Amino acid sequence: MKDALARRQQKRPVFDTVFHQLNADFQEDLDRRKGHIANSFKFNTAIIVLILLNALVTGLEVDQYRGDSLEDRLIFFVADFGFFLIFFGEMLARLNQLGWDYFTDAWNVFDYSIIVLNCADLVITVNSQGSAGLKLASTLRCLRLLRVVRVIRGVKIFHNLWIIIQGILDSLRTVVWVGILLLIVTYCMAVALTTLLIGDRSAREHWRYCEQYVGTPWRSMWTVFQVITLDRWADIARPLGQVSPFALILLILTIIICTFGITNLILAVMVERVHTIMEESSAVQTKVLERTEFDVLKSMGEDFQLAELNADGELDFDEFQKILRSPAVVLKLRLLGMQYDEAESIFRIMDADKSGSVSPEEFVMGLQKLRGDARGQDLVALICCAQRQASRAVGLVERIKVLNAKADVIQERLDRIGSKMTGEILGRRVTAERNTQVWEMAKDRQDVIGTMDKCRQIDFPTLKEEKARYGILY
Repeated sequence: MKDALARRQQKRPVFDTVFHQLNADFQEDLDRRKGHIANSFKFNTAIIVLILLNALVTGLEVDQYRGDSLEDRLIFFVADFGFFLIFFGEMLARLNQLGWDYFTDAWNVFDYSIIVLNCADLVITVNSQGSAGLKLASTLRCLRLLRVVRVIRGVKIFHNLWIIIQGILDSLRTVVWVGILLLIVTYCMAVALTTLLIGDRSAREHWRYCEQYVGTPWRSMWTVFQVITLDRWADIARPLGQVSPFALILLILTIIICTFGITNLILAVMVERVHTIMEESSAVQTKVLERTEFDVLKSMGEDFQLAELNADGELDFDEFQKILRSPAVVLKLRLLGMQYDEAESIFRIMDADKSGSVSPEEFVMGLQKLRGDARGQDLVALICCAQRQASRAVGLVERIKVLNAKADVIQERLDRIGSKMTGEILGRRVTAERNTQVWEMAKDRQDVIGTMDKCRQIDFPTLKEEKARYGILY
């Protein structure tokens, strides 16, 4: 029983995964295709040179034509065989790179068809005597030059050339419809021209080329087409105008409608498409630049986060200058088109509180706003902010005027108080001088009183000496 279960488990079918069944491309396959030799710049450049050389050899073969036999064109046959081997090897290399996806590209199918026709041409040339093989295949080999158009798509030098080619290719559908319109108008004009002259015997007698140019509608169509292209149209219009003025008016209307109208419409469609492609290409380049700048700014933010931040999680100016001098940040600033001093000025602008520190997020956001284009929302916000500041400034001016008036009143009061204080100070000074004089006089009085006291204490009355005169004592 166990052996039977084991055999059943061994016979259980193994199915591929959903990704393998859907032929999904894994990252390993994409990396292998990207690193393949067929995707290298040198390989593609060599193929372009060989394509140009093959076209040159084909032109020389036609110019030096001597015959259809193999002996007459042996050198060119050997060169053609060598080019066949090279391009066959290129096809094998691209098949190894892309697998069956090789045939999903129309250019690859076109190149594969040319290689098959070239191989058939070589086989028929060898096996058939006196035959040049498939001349159509030899002619189609020059169409391999169209592959150069695909290769120059990714070359920056030929970017403008590719835009013109792409514009022409994209406008082919419109050109086809315009061509159909031109064909209809040409047919209508040809029928009208033939109708005017088919029964006019006088026109046939006086203009001998009437049957040649306007004898049937098809001949008239060729005539109208010649007039539209302005190819010696006067040689037709002048004699036609002499025999039928209405036919001349019809030709002039044809020139106005077709030459100046419809054919220029084709040019206008191509120019408009080229202009649209240029705008789309410019928009794509702008998006790529914005994405690249965003990645650079994000990388700069990571560099600032690795720096030594202060306690508040902000970056001071000294540490900021140290980071700016690092080679990685200098390269990133150069990619952003900024200089060292510009980054410092942004730091000072972001430091609104003059604290000398800014958070890394704020600095990176300031750089991003500085690098970005001014949007309508930003301009409206700037205008509103300017208007608010202007109205605030007007209010401040009015307040300053009121304060100036009050200051003038206060100044007048202070002037009056000053004059009164000056008079009071002068009065006090006079009073002080008079007080000083009074005190000096009082001092003199006190000195006099003191002197008198001293004299009173020292001097006292004494008896006078008696003198007898005449028996009388005096």
